[in-house]
Amino acid sequence: MKEHYLPKGMVIACLLLILFNGITCESQAQNKSVRLDSLFTNLFNQHEFNGNVLVTEKGNVVYRHSFGYADAGAKLLNTDQTAFNLASVSKTFTAVAILQLKQAGKLKLDDPFVKYFPDFPWAQITIRHLLSHTSGLPDFQIFEKPYSENPEKIYSLNDLIPALKNDSRGLLFKTGEKYSYSNTGFGLLALLVEKLSGMKFQDYLSKNIFKPAGMVHTYIETPLLSVADKNRAQRYEFLSYSPGQLKRIDSVKGDRVESVILGAIVGPTAVVSTTGDLLKFDEALYSGKLLKQQVLDKAFMPALLNNGEKVAMGWANTKSYYGLGWMILQDSTYGKVVWHSGGSSGVVTVFLRNITRKQTVVVLDNVTHRGLHPEGLNAFYILNNGNIYHGKRSLAKEYVITLHQKGADAAAVLFNELKADTSHYFMDEKELNRLGYNLMNDGFLNEALEAFKFNTLLYPGSFNTYDSYAEALAGAGKKEEAIKMYEKSIALNPQNEGGKKVLNQLKGK
Repeated sequence: MKEHYLPKGMVIACLLLILFNGITCESQAQNKSVRLDSLFTNLFNQHEFNGNVLVTEKGNVVYRHSFGYADAGAKLLNTDQTAFNLASVSKTFTAVAILQLKQAGKLKLDDPFVKYFPDFPWAQITIRHLLSHTSGLPDFQIFEKPYSENPEKIYSLNDLIPALKNDSRGLLFKTGEKYSYSNTGFGLLALLVEKLSGMKFQDYLSKNIFKPAGMVHTYIETPLLSVADKNRAQRYEFLSYSPGQLKRIDSVKGDRVESVILGAIVGPTAVVSTTGDLLKFDEALYSGKLLKQQVLDKAFMPALLNNGEKVAMGWANTKSYYGLGWMILQDSTYGKVVWHSGGSSGVVTVFLRNITRKQTVVVLDNVTHRGLHPEGLNAFYILNNGNIYHGKRSLAKEYVITLHQKGADAAAVLFNELKADTSHYFMDEKELNRLGYNLMNDGFLNEALEAFKFNTLLYPGSFNTYDSYAEALAGAGKKEEAIKMYEKSIALNPQNEGGKKVLNQLKGK
């Protein structure tokens, strides 16, 4: 056979091209890492992030970093080993469990839930409706009344159906007509897993998901399931009126309702994991260890409403469809992205999988940062050299910080300076109301009064602003002023039964 040789110049050119391409790829990867570090470092410096980040592509780590404290009191920093409550990212595990049972022939997605629980009050609601948040079931508001009657009770899965039956509001809408996020529905799915498997939900996940995937640092932890883990991150709030100061969630007034109700019912939440273990979960989904691909694909298809429209949700750069326990990013420019976010007091999480390019983004935060989800998506866009979303800053937050640090006059001046800059700032009545309660609950009553009063001036048509201001006035012993504000609130909303009750008490009726 005659041998063929390339000219010497061509050989050199080819070698240079290979070398150049290698350097270019390495340079691009380094540039992505620098941009990702800049994104999360800036968020940390602005007190908008505290936790762990892991970004990978085709199994290779592009960026991994830990920020801030896992335990501020003990001065323990977050590390790669730190385990975080996943909040609603836990729903992806519940969805996998349900699909495993489907794969095993133990259920069908269009089975009515009542088939397995005859005392369930709505025969038209199917397993698919529960997985896609289209059932019409209310969220955990169903526990508000029983909680007020017995605040020491810790609720479990077995309390779900009785609470639904005793709740007078019924369904929020006709089943399949709309999308409405329902933790209740995912609690019912966990109940179904227990019935069909004969195992406790936490044991089922351990045996059928965590162990097969090699997730040795992952477990379920609730007030009813205490797990000793020195690596678990404590949960914090930043003091909204004093940036940089952390406050443990268990010391935040009013958090018990959420921690007992949301935290103790498994299915919608309560999985604890690390960035590394979530990468193993990601790999196990690709490899088929947990589900056959044709079954998993069903979770990644947008659910349909009764009118045939795709179930849509999200905001800003997070706009998505909802499948079966997974969100599907509407923007498919860089491939098909399936993901889920999570958030509750002291927890904000993002788990994103670009199944076209095999890219993964994990962001786990142990401080309440309400604007972090779009930043998790920004990491994905940086990974693909795309444009990132720049969110607006909260003028309510800037106002309250200035109010606390410099007084009412300085806060009013700041507001007047920035209110016209709507391209960079937004104002939200509910947020200012929440920040006012933060001040009041922490003993800054005069500042809270100022914030609530300011809210009534900004939103004079809202009954709630007057109701909150009245509550603060009553707490300050200003009875006559409180009566006037309650009367104004009730005039705007005659259905304000709570306001009527307090008003009668103030009037001595």
